[in-house]
Amino acid sequence: MGKILVIASQKGGVGKTTTAINLGASLAILGKKILLIDMDPQGSIADGFHQEAYEIKNGLYEVFVNKIPLTAAIREVGLENLEIVPSNVKNEEQEIDLFAYALQNKLLKSILKPIKQMYDYIILDCPPNLGTLTVNGLIAADLLLIPVQAEFYSLKSLGKFLSSIKNIGNKYNKTLKFSGILITMFDRRLKKSREILEELQYGFKDILFKTIIPRNSKLAEAPALGKPVALVDLTSSGALSYLKLAEELINKDNRI
Repeated sequence: MGKILVIASQKGGVGKTTTAINLGASLAILGKKILLIDMDPQGSIADGFHQEAYEIKNGLYEVFVNKIPLTAAIREVGLENLEIVPSNVKNEEQEIDLFAYALQNKLLKSILKPIKQMYDYIILDCPPNLGTLTVNGLIAADLLLIPVQAEFYSLKSLGKFLSSIKNIGNKYNKTLKFSGILITMFDRRLKKSREILEELQYGFKDILFKTIIPRNSKLAEAPALGKPVALVDLTSSGALSYLKLAEELINKDNRI
């Protein structure tokens, strides 16, 4: 049975898109059929595969605004089992249009319904806010993953974000399950990072992924090469961590 996984955070720069791309690729490598949908008008998913917005005829914009079938916006990225739907927003006017159409907060859910069973996981990479596009993702999803850094501001905003998501879930999507909080860009050399990790493990131990994504040069290099890190260096700590996360997600999903 296909599952929709939404990756969301109220804070930018926490590795949300990095996680969407590399978790999606890792699941594909493990034999799962994956569709990765870019809900962020910034278009980072397409950038991560070196696909230019101006060269993309159909994307999320055309699906939401022009009502084309989602299947017409699906693109291959050169990795078996992994496909994407880019956002391909080309200017501010289109961005405003996209947000306006997303005021129909169940629009994405209706769009995904006909294709949900075609994939093991549909992964939604949302903007770093709780705007209309993220709310569409939360309403459409079965599972939620929140990436956070082991740093003060992420910890400070996490409780408020969880409360907001709970309210949205109670109102619009009572079946949304919390897959977990993922610690990203972790630098074990920093004392403060280790202290905040301990706070997260104490306060959120039941919903924290055991896998921790480290700061890793190969993870940083991969977007410039237009590839997931597993296709850049499968032996790197970044690639191995995302493969471990993919296995943990599958095991968790089997228990939910």
